[in-house]
Amino acid sequence: QNPAYDYFPCQFNSWYRDPQGNRGWYDPVFKVVTLDGSEVWRLRHYRVLLGDVPGSFLLTTEDNGISLKEHWRIVDVDDDL
Repeated sequence: QNPAYDYFPCQFNSWYRDPQGNRGWYDPVFKVVTLDGSEVWRLRHYRVLLGDVPGSFLLTTEDNGISLKEHWRIVDVDDDL
């Protein structure tokens, strides 16, 4: 679990693969509880590139004008995968 992502009370996560290359897209939609207690939905559109190490990824997007660059890696998978 990751507290930064588990904080949101409701999330929908969609992943799309680009069939013509080694990239894809990640589109999270999540509910945010604001400081005044109201709830709003937010979404992001990340570009996903394969990392140099198998199971690693580079995700980039913009959030309110700030460029974000995140390094993700797979640390475990379900045995049925």
